[in-house]
Amino acid sequence: MFEDDEFEQADRMKQQFAEKTKKEFIEGCYEAFDILMNDGAKALEEAEASSIQRAINRMTSFFIMKEEYEKCQFLQSYVNKYMPGFTITPDESIQRDLIL
Repeated sequence: MFEDDEFEQADRMKQQFAEKTKKEFIEGCYEAFDILMNDGAKALEEAEASSIQRAINRMTSFFIMKEEYEKCQFLQSYVNKYMPGFTITPDESIQRDLIL
């Protein structure tokens, strides 16, 4: 009986952690989007290009899930303008792992 309570508590903690992680990811997507939108090319000076590319792939996947296609269009125009040669590839793990 005591063991069952421990398992239930562990499951609750795991669920709370997953929810917190999702919330932080979602907030991070919107914050990163705002930075790209407001800072333009300057955003590229403050982080490694590979990190920004990964973030754009992850954000694109999230915005597709949320059907926020205008944000996806902005990300594509941002990449075209400031990151020639980079092709957005939405991160499929976001769609698998982030069930909204």
